[in-house]
Formats: sequence, structure tokens, C-alpha cells
Amino acid sequence: MLESQVWWAAPGDVRPRHTRLLDAVERGRRDRYLRVEDRDRFTIGVALTRLVLGRALGLPPERVPLDRTCPDCGRPHGAPRLPAGTGPYVSISHSGDRIALAVSATGPLGVDVEATGGKLDREVAGRVLGPAEMAELERLGTAEWQSGLLAYWTRKEAVVKATGEGLRVPLTDLHVSAPDQSPRLLAWYGRPELTGRLQLHALNPGPGYAACLALIDQPHAAVYETPATDLLGT
Repeated sequence: MLESQVWWAAPGDVRPRHTRLLDAVERGRRDRYLRVEDRDRFTIGVALTRLVLGRALGLPPERVPLDRTCPDCGRPHGAPRLPAGTGPYVSISHSGDRIALAVSATGPLGVDVEATGGKLDREVAGRVLGPAEMAELERLGTAEWQSGLLAYWTRKEAVVKATGEGLRVPLTDLHVSAPDQSPRLLAWYGRPELTGRLQLHALNPGPGYAACLALIDQPHAAVYETPATDLLGT
């Protein structure tokens, strides 16, 4: 059976040996973070990516040929990927105490996790939701307004990560299912061909978080979620 794996880790999993898995560019990027927790999130994200891909490719993790070239400016701060034309495909996201790494051998994917408790207001909602989605959000009522907005947000972010476009496209162009329904991409303004190609899966990041996985052209893939503690040696 085709499958996609989502590995869950936390900044507190970091150990000195994980830093040694980073290459020179990654260490430079890590050192530019001012807060310790941000450096730890980045370190664990890179180490986990290298450990998972190294195991899949039969390579030492420090020799995994990650490419971080930004498609816009050419600098090495883009999302990690293997050289063009090779797999597996990876996507990473982190928020608060959650770090998610999603991996698929069969096609592009995107993962997004977001912590609750941030400042989510109607100005933010207006940058994320179309009119029909805003109406659905209001239908949920005050008690579920913020969690509903996070559900919308993670679904849309997962989709634009899977396509590789990120926030270069307006999230209001995408129309996804309501938060109290199974996640689906219902429409994408100007890009109707993508609607049937994207499969969305709700994830289980634990209390206080929302998360979603988007897969392209993998309608029969099973999704498994696994703690990364054993792989990280923590």
C-alpha cells in the first residue's frame, strides 16, 4: 500500500549530536536565530529531515544532498528538498512545541501545524478566507471561532506548500471545506485542474494545535503519524 509518514518532534528533543548533522549553510542559518527555542526548532527540523531521508536512501544523514535553493531569489533559505527528479518528497512545519516532518515516496506533499492562542482576529481571517468560508466560520459561533480559523489556515497552507507556491499565492483564492467537515480542497480560483488532484488529511498534533497534510496525486495513500523520539535518540 502507498503511504505517507508524518514524524512528530519537539524543540526539547534537541541534543548536541543533532547540531553536528547540519552542514555549513544550515549551521549559519541556525546561528542567525536570536532565541534559543527558535534555534532548537530549526536544529531538530534539519536533523530529523536528514535522519529520515538518510534511512530511506541508505546514506549517513550528514551526506543527504538537501537542496534549499529559494525559487525566487536563489539563496539557500528555501524549503528542503532532494535534487530535482528524485525522491522521497518532504515537507516540514513547526509551531510552538510541535515540529512535523512529512515524507512521501510517491509525490509532492505539504504539511502545516499551528498553535492555538495566537492573535487571530477578523483582519487575519480576511487575509485567509473567502466570503463563503467566512460565513461558515461565523456559523460555528464564538467558542469555536479561533479553532475554526486555524483549521482553515492549516488546510490552505498545506495545499500551497504541496504545490511549492507557498504564500506567493493569495490564500483567499483557495476554497476548502468547513472546519467541522473532513478537509477537502473544493475550488481554486483560476486553477480548477488542481481540485481533484489534491487530497487533504487532518492530523493529530495534540491539544492546543491544528495540523493538516496535503498530497498531490496520491488518492490511495495511507497516512501514518509517528513520534520521532526513537529516531532522534531521545
